[in-house]
Amino acid sequence: MKLKHIVCALIISLGAVCPAYAGPVEAKADARALVEAGAEAVGEWAQVRIPAASIRTEGRHAAEMSTQAVLGTPLKVLERGGEWWRVQTPDGYTGWIPSSSVVAKTAAEMAGWRSAERLVATDPWQFRVYRKPGGGCFDVVTDLVNGCIVEKISGEPTGNYYKVRLPDGREGYAKAESLTPVKDWAAQQFDPQLILAVASSMEGTPYLWGGTSTKALDCSGLAKVSYLANGIILMRDASQQAVTGTRIEAKNWRDCRAGDLLFFGNAKTGRVTHVAIYDHDGRYIHSSGRVKRNSVDPESPEYLTTPFLHAVRIAGNEGTPGITPVKDHPWFF
Repeated sequence: MKLKHIVCALIISLGAVCPAYAGPVEAKADARALVEAGAEAVGEWAQVRIPAASIRTEGRHAAEMSTQAVLGTPLKVLERGGEWWRVQTPDGYTGWIPSSSVVAKTAAEMAGWRSAERLVATDPWQFRVYRKPGGGCFDVVTDLVNGCIVEKISGEPTGNYYKVRLPDGREGYAKAESLTPVKDWAAQQFDPQLILAVASSMEGTPYLWGGTSTKALDCSGLAKVSYLANGIILMRDASQQAVTGTRIEAKNWRDCRAGDLLFFGNAKTGRVTHVAIYDHDGRYIHSSGRVKRNSVDPESPEYLTTPFLHAVRIAGNEGTPGITPVKDHPWFF
């Protein structure tokens, strides 16, 4: 077993969770660089074609999963290696994805996609795309999770179902109530209650190292998924998220507001190993073994002894390094 896996197992046993592996230095690029470069800087495109695609540190299935990307996510192709493509995600992360999980796109196709009428999955629970409206088990095309993006084909719903197209051209019908126009999703104001609602809807969901979908996720994945529901792209790892926004010292935890991110780790070195989302009265929600609630209040029966290092406030810092509104990202618009 790798040393970092042993260390992670120890930290989990103490009540916290390691962040996903940060990978090489280039994997820590800020999405701001991609925003400034624009879509024209992408030489080769791809889009995720399955609900949650795994991205690994090396081009092999036995390699560590460092992150994931959901259906419809635009990717920059850095290298094609047969069954594995090296890609960059909208948050700047890089890794290797199975070629079967993506579909290649031309610059013209992506430009058309950005101007098309698109819908994003905003239901906190996964749902299905069927071959016909109101289909059953034998009519499933795919499932969709929160954050998946599809194109809308028909103007008005058919029996409360939109006809949609997936990135690889497959078509089907999905419940209109589970989808939101991408432009409306991206135009949202900061909404801490929405962020907490999405996080809370995942209570009991299992922890998965590298997971960033509602199917299973790690601690920083929970923060990313919850914030993406509010149209905000966070950095991938807890250690990256910890240096964004406005810092709040641990001793001032009573100043925290709903939606602030709390960071835990080594009190001596200050190394961040875990992140949670603050709710109220000291309580927070996080992914540690499963998505659950605990407290930073030493007087609470839900208190965990894992050292609480500091918090950061994302609200009011949208557009600063590491906090990227989807509406400002040229890969989406």
